[in-house]
Amino acid sequence: MNDKLFTNSVTINAKAAAARQILTNPSQLLKWVPEINAVDQSRDSFTVTRSQEALNQVEVITVELTDSTIIYHSRQGRLNYDLVFTLLESDNHLQIQEELIIDDSETKLPIKLLAPIAKHALNVNLINLGRLIEGITMV
Repeated sequence: MNDKLFTNSVTINAKAAAARQILTNPSQLLKWVPEINAVDQSRDSFTVTRSQEALNQVEVITVELTDSTIIYHSRQGRLNYDLVFTLLESDNHLQIQEELIIDDSETKLPIKLLAPIAKHALNVNLINLGRLIEGITMV
């Protein structure tokens, strides 16, 4: 059973195409997720390594694309999860919504205790992502 743990969102002055360009290029994670210090890409996935102690110090991520979403499927860490980015464009504004989805039957971690910490950390990263996209859009 998959459970949505939380949702964060940010609204920026940009087009969805600019967000897709960043989100579908794994090496861009180095620009908006400060604790990531290495992204090694293979043909179908990429391995992310964090410099600081984290729940997933190392994880393998695959990217799934649909018309309005980009989904990061994280596996091989201590917590398997899906991070779903939904892009909602209107006028010159773009809302980027992220949902963290886990399979709580597959983990023995105290998810209810970890959720507020993860929500805050991912929200900071989402704000960084918004700034990056706006900066690229203005150039």
